[in-house]
Amino acid sequence: MGETIKEEISKAPFVALMLDETTDVSNAAQLSFVLRFVTDSGVKERFVKFEDVTGKKRAEDVAAMALGFLEEHGCMGKLVAQCYDGAAVMASGLNGVQAKVKEKIPQALFIHCYAHALNLVLSQGVVKIKECRIFFSHLSGLAAFFSRSPKRTQLLDEICQKRLPRVAPTRWNFASRLVCTVFEKKDALKDLFDYIVEHHEEFDDAAILSADGYLSNLGNFEFGFFLSTFNEIFAHADVLFDILQNKSFDMQFCLTRVEEFCMCIEEQRDRFDQIYDETVQDTGLPTGRRAHGDSRSHYKKLHNGILENILNQVQNRFKDHEKLSFLSLLDPQQFTSFNSNFPETAFASLTESYGPHFDLSRLKTELSVMYDSDNKWDCVRLFVALLTQAVVSGLWVVVVSVLADLVKMLQVRVCVELGHVLDGRYLRFNDAAGKEKKRI
Repeated sequence: MGETIKEEISKAPFVALMLDETTDVSNAAQLSFVLRFVTDSGVKERFVKFEDVTGKKRAEDVAAMALGFLEEHGCMGKLVAQCYDGAAVMASGLNGVQAKVKEKIPQALFIHCYAHALNLVLSQGVVKIKECRIFFSHLSGLAAFFSRSPKRTQLLDEICQKRLPRVAPTRWNFASRLVCTVFEKKDALKDLFDYIVEHHEEFDDAAILSADGYLSNLGNFEFGFFLSTFNEIFAHADVLFDILQNKSFDMQFCLTRVEEFCMCIEEQRDRFDQIYDETVQDTGLPTGRRAHGDSRSHYKKLHNGILENILNQVQNRFKDHEKLSFLSLLDPQQFTSFNSNFPETAFASLTESYGPHFDLSRLKTELSVMYDSDNKWDCVRLFVALLTQAVVSGLWVVVVSVLADLVKMLQVRVCVELGHVLDGRYLRFNDAAGKEKKRI
């Protein structure tokens, strides 16, 4: 490791650890170690090393490597956050790496990539329901039907004038695009498959069989019902996904948007009757085994089950982020209300997570000074400057001497601001020269 990075880490009061596994060209599993911290010149994200974990993928092994790495670099008492992917071996709150690190370092909050967490919310929220898995299997097969043949793709271009996106297993925003496209082009797709069946002499048996099946699905009540249901759910999820992918938004803003997403999902319960009735108008009543008994009650139960699963997954995937309510203490938009009514609940959240790092009575006084309208804008400018890595050295020295605990709180905040740093595709880090790097 470069001497520059060693010196930076030794001077940093707090650090956050990021681990991500990737497979190299020799098919060996490599675990990358990245540290995020604050220096006098701003925020740093430093790639430190790779570790071969081909034969050491158990939570115990990875946790031992992480703790050994932290101890080696003098970071055991500095760690305030840890960020990994959503795999059970890493993220489990019972026996995962994050839990084992917390046993040794209780203040090391687990921060999962927000966009990746949302992907897991959507995927895990539907795989538990058999009918939903069948629906998405048909939908994925429909997209694959065209990708396997240039002739079919040309027909899709001519009739639908829009191609169907392929579904990626870990990228549910692609599934969202597919749902939206099929919903929008449903009638054109019916015409396309009807054309294949009617002009059977131009196509092979496999194409005719598939076209007949997909034509049947598009006219099927259950397929249409799920298509409409997920089209509405994904309309809200897409907005949230774009926000979570945008590194310009801070963590508190993202958590607020997650709460709003949950409210929108709750409101979807009232949409069931309209979705059901519109699907009946389009396809007719359910047929087959669903036609027996009260089909409306059956599909209402399914609809509620989808919404419940998604809400439960949000709660599970974002539950550690509830401990980050103290981030609102540094939200400039709330300073006016905080000036008249100090945010005791948020302050208690900070006390619970990182209390030993602060002189709490002094910090409360410094926050009160910041919330005071006469001083608010100077502190807001400092806050923005720190987060944009533009702190002026002279000002930094003055602020540290006058508002020491407030500065420490800002440093903790920036260290735990990991929601956008590690996503499901890229690991971003900076080398010793400060140049951003990317590794798939």
